[in-house]
Amino acid sequence: MVLPLAYGYLRDDLLGDCDSDSSEDRLRNTARSLGYELGAVFREPAPQNAMLPPAFVDLVQECRRAAAHVVITLRGHMSDMAVCRMVLLTVLDVRAGATVHEVEV
Repeated sequence: MVLPLAYGYLRDDLLGDCDSDSSEDRLRNTARSLGYELGAVFREPAPQNAMLPPAFVDLVQECRRAAAHVVITLRGHMSDMAVCRMVLLTVLDVRAGATVHEVEV
C-alpha cells in the first residue's frame, strides 16, 4: 500500500548539532503514525529575514507540485520569524491546500 506524502520543515537555528538527525527521525515517526510517508525535510537556514523564508517558499511549491497536503514540523519552527505564524499557515493552506502538524519538542 502506498501512503500519502507529507513533507517536513525545520529551522536550523532552533536545532543543535546533534538534534538534526533525531529531529528528522521524530518527523518521520510522526508521519508514519499519522498514516503518511515523509518525503523531503525542508531546512531553513538562519536568519529568516525575508518576507517569506526561502525554504518555506520551496516547501509550498513542492506541496503544490506533489499534491501533498500535510506538513510536519516541530512546535515553534514556524514562529518568531519576520512573518507571523498565521501568515505561514494561511499561505500553506491557500497556495497548497496543506495543513500543519506540530510535534512537541
